Amino acid sequence: MMRARRLLRCRASVRGTAAPGGDVYGLIDWDDAPILIVGATAEAVTREAIRIFAATLATTGSLAEDDPGFTDRHPLPDADGPLPAIGGWLAQLRPVTAVPWFAILDDDMVIAR
Repeated sequence: MMRARRLLRCRASVRGTAAPGGDVYGLIDWDDAPILIVGATAEAVTREAIRIFAATLATTGSLAEDDPGFTDRHPLPDADGPLPAIGGWLAQLRPVTAVPWFAILDDDMVIAR
């Protein structure tokens, strides 16, 4: 069972929504404090993840402990920019570091307490 240290609701949903009564869940997995993001769309959840990465980068100066120069070579995309650019950046982040990583969770992966 995953225990999130922080739960964030997306500020606003963009296009489309989850099934009636449903939510979309995203997870940023940090070593010590995973963050569960809840929103109405996968797009809104993904954009919120980029906002969290941006705030972390501004605070710590690095995102990928395994590759501290990652954001120098691959600048963080604008959270309100094109979704393909955001997806491409996340795809580049995944192979260079185990922590942090981001994923949209399916309902079977989310266990409510």
